[in-house]
Amino acid sequence: MYAPHRPPYLRFAALLAFLVLATVGGAAIHPVVALAPVLGVGVVWVILKVPIRYPVLVVTWLVLAVDYVPERPQSGLWPSPLYPLGELMFAQLSYITKIGALRFPLVDVLIVGLLGLAIYRRVTKSTIDPEPLPMPRPLIAAVALSLIAILWMEVRGIARGGDFKNSLWQWHQAAMMPFIVAMYHYAMRGPEDWPAFAKTIILAGLTKSAVSTYFAMVVVHQLGVEVEYTTSHSDSMTFIFALLVATTRFIERPKSAHMLRGLVIIALIAIGMVFNDRRLAYVSFGGCMLAAFLINPWTPLKRFLVRLTPFFAPLVAVYIAVGWSSGSSVFSPVQTIRSLIEGQGGEGNLDYRDIENLDVIATWAQFPILGTGYGHEFLEPIPLPDIAFVFPQYRYHPHNSLLGLFAFGGMLGYTGVWMYLAVTIYLVVRAYHRTHESEYRSAALIIVGLVATYINQVFGDMGIISYICTFQISLAVAMTGKLAVHTGAWPMPRSRLLGPAATAPLPPPGAIVYPNDDAPAARQQR
Repeated sequence: MYAPHRPPYLRFAALLAFLVLATVGGAAIHPVVALAPVLGVGVVWVILKVPIRYPVLVVTWLVLAVDYVPERPQSGLWPSPLYPLGELMFAQLSYITKIGALRFPLVDVLIVGLLGLAIYRRVTKSTIDPEPLPMPRPLIAAVALSLIAILWMEVRGIARGGDFKNSLWQWHQAAMMPFIVAMYHYAMRGPEDWPAFAKTIILAGLTKSAVSTYFAMVVVHQLGVEVEYTTSHSDSMTFIFALLVATTRFIERPKSAHMLRGLVIIALIAIGMVFNDRRLAYVSFGGCMLAAFLINPWTPLKRFLVRLTPFFAPLVAVYIAVGWSSGSSVFSPVQTIRSLIEGQGGEGNLDYRDIENLDVIATWAQFPILGTGYGHEFLEPIPLPDIAFVFPQYRYHPHNSLLGLFAFGGMLGYTGVWMYLAVTIYLVVRAYHRTHESEYRSAALIIVGLVATYINQVFGDMGIISYICTFQISLAVAMTGKLAVHTGAWPMPRSRLLGPAATAPLPPPGAIVYPNDDAPAARQQR
């Protein structure tokens, strides 16, 4: 007997009533807690229905687009409409829920939760997510070594009497990197998923650029103040990613569509980047273009630029010499170069960063091989201005995180933590020269640029404790693994995705066969 389908109106009404009541109740605790019921229902739906790459795309956009509250976005003067989401993502849950034990941010919960969901689906052989392309074993080992080195530095530091509470925030984001790499590994089926992640990061960059522009042109103008930056320091890496996509796509496949889209992206991103006023952004982008130029084969464009260089080099030298002491806006690029060389204190003077770097180097000199371990402050043989009223833990977090790795981990810890970057560059450059797909070649150049930008951020702006930087370098590592295997830059013969090794065909019936007596010995030698 036929019975018409009846939608479950009662269940839908009950769910809606529950969400309304829970939202109202959560708002009484904290405005951000009001989002928890809706997020909870969304998480359940994701677990049951959605391929893992879609929630990972959403989390990627949230991390890169919302206000990054640890870095006092908009110079601490104006919370954007995305500030509540930023507080929810990056503030400790103990601050939001008033539960003291929850001393970690929601972004950690999302990373571990999505990774756990991916592993659960793999164990249960779920068909929601296809099997991802495997990662090269040397890359996996280097990523795991980074976590092992960090844990060793923590154990050494605490054994030497370090402060456990402060030590956790010295390495927290860097220690999450292997888990984020694993999350992206399971989320990406292969290089074919790269465009979706690239578009997500470009969208995040456009969002931050819009916030930066509005804050600079409207809010700052109304307040009548001068600001050092308009969004946050780490957003430079997001801006550069978008610029690299726009430029490398045209470099690898010059056509009008790529040029037009690239110019639009460059124009919109550059406005926000200029207002954000981070010198490292310009240095990093210049380094990315130089790396792409060196890696790129000898195309007609590259030959033309090389032949043109001797004619323009004298003009550039004269421009720098004339503009070195000029205050005109025409020579603003020269002033940026001068500030990078001389520092903010001017020639012959040491600014805060110079003194801090010397202090961190002096700390490293005490234990050059093993470092002090985490949980220890860097020494101050040259006294620094006391900024504890703004940043009480400033001696645990030097601005130059690269030198900080040497001070806290020594040569051994530094090598262990950053070995994965060397392996990433090795594999991605091999992959670049082994594929003719312009999309994949562009991705390889972007990854090289991301590594260079990440190193600059770690060197100059505490990039090692930034989720924005950590997410993007983790995506670069995961994509490198996919590209290396897909292009044959690093073969994976035992992977089920690549199939069994080729064998000799069986002879037809009646054929005369001459056995090879050396075959067993040859197999044993292999």
